[in-house]
Amino acid sequence: MECSCGGALIEGRSTYRKGSEHYFFTLENIPAFQCTRCGKVLFTDEIVEKIRKLEHRIERDANEIVTGKPSVRLGDYS
Repeated sequence: MECSCGGALIEGRSTYRKGSEHYFFTLENIPAFQCTRCGKVLFTDEIVEKIRKLEHRIERDANEIVTGKPSVRLGDYS
């Protein structure tokens, strides 16, 4: 894994925050890398995929609460 600026990465932990009109969530203490040159925080592909799945689930559940319509799909149970 490399930063786009070419700086060295140090391993550590970080926080991820996401929000929209209907929800806000914070994930703390996530394994991450920080660039020593520009300070950018990078996550591994595995962590990014897990965060995306969690975001999708939260967005779907928030939509159900706001609209009152269940958003369950058959694929959720396979």
